[in-house]
Amino acid sequence: MNLICGKMMDSEQAKQQLALIDEIVLHALASGKLARDHVITACDTLSKKLNEQEHLPLLVALGMENRKAKDELGTVRRMLSRESLEERINREFGDWTERSFQPLGDKRTVRQAWEPLGALLHIAAGNADALPVFSVIEGLLTENVNILKLPGDGDELSIRILMELIAIEPRIAEKVIVFDLPSSDISAMKQLADVADAIVVWGGDAAVHAVRQMAKPNTRIIEWGHKISFAYVSGDEVSDADLQELAQHICETNQLFCSSCQGIYVDTNSFDQVATFANRFLGILEQAAGRDPLPDDPFRNAQTTLAVYTEELESIHAEKRVFRGEHCSVVAYNDNELVPSYMFRNAWVKPLSRENILKVLKPYKNYLQSVALICEQERRQTLEETLVTAGIVRVTCGENLSAHYCGMPHDGEFELRRYIKIVSFER
Repeated sequence: MNLICGKMMDSEQAKQQLALIDEIVLHALASGKLARDHVITACDTLSKKLNEQEHLPLLVALGMENRKAKDELGTVRRMLSRESLEERINREFGDWTERSFQPLGDKRTVRQAWEPLGALLHIAAGNADALPVFSVIEGLLTENVNILKLPGDGDELSIRILMELIAIEPRIAEKVIVFDLPSSDISAMKQLADVADAIVVWGGDAAVHAVRQMAKPNTRIIEWGHKISFAYVSGDEVSDADLQELAQHICETNQLFCSSCQGIYVDTNSFDQVATFANRFLGILEQAAGRDPLPDDPFRNAQTTLAVYTEELESIHAEKRVFRGEHCSVVAYNDNELVPSYMFRNAWVKPLSRENILKVLKPYKNYLQSVALICEQERRQTLEETLVTAGIVRVTCGENLSAHYCGMPHDGEFELRRYIKIVSFER
């Protein structure tokens, strides 16, 4: 699916437009900026149109469980509302987007203003439905022209939302160019990269490396790379309620997001304590998984079963223990290496005494994102400071690890600020 300046096109038509991409982008830039308020109005109008009768079936068709689809629809409506977008602009830009002043010791007047970078190329990841369209909306909110390269499996939901926005505000059409082409088409990718002032890349190290190889030296690269999140448990008074929230989070996200809990570090050096905790957590995770069963997928089930069975075989000769439940598992290890889980409700538990947090986690620095900190209140501030020093950018509870709030930074940065420049005007 290709959407070029408001028109849906097949692959052959898109190729013809790709040959003209320089002219298309220059025309979009020369036509002037699309004011932020027009974008906000369009998004707000769309948020009011979204309803369960018409749009809930679309989310369910993507594989979402009905309750989760309702929650997602509500989240999208809030994120697209005028109140949310205006609050986000205020949080990210502060109390000014343009100001005039006389510099210290100077008599001239200087005007500073936030201005768009120009044309953004968004190379989207496919680990979350509609993520590409929200990247484009951020580009529109910063008054940029936006070129979107869809993820490998396409994204019908993103296309639908963009078409709805264009129907509400036709001026959006020339500011949005969507190509559905494979990343392996290096020639086409380079054509898109060459016309961009900045490339916004969502993905892991391989994706970022490929973009760096492809981009010209004078093209800015804005990386939203893969991150890893986990839980840290400290103290003897950890309640089942706290662990139930964490288990529910693991089941709701299936450990697919950068903010999903991959595993749990326990404040100890004792493998026996780790194994005891892992066994306890399995029971809680199993209950959560039973309340929210996964859709049947023979291929995924086979992969997970094989991975867990391999762990069981290795545990005969290694210091690890496997606790297998109904449609979930917890593996206790005696190392403290930070690794992804097998996902889909298969978590690890490892020892990490608070004295060793910096030593163990600091090497992972820019890969760290969120931590669910479960501890006694008197330890909380000290543990927070240590985790932040190691590189963590969000500390929360298990329930909120993947929850979004209005004005929340992304990976420790405000996204919109990365899509603008501050221009100084003076006479």
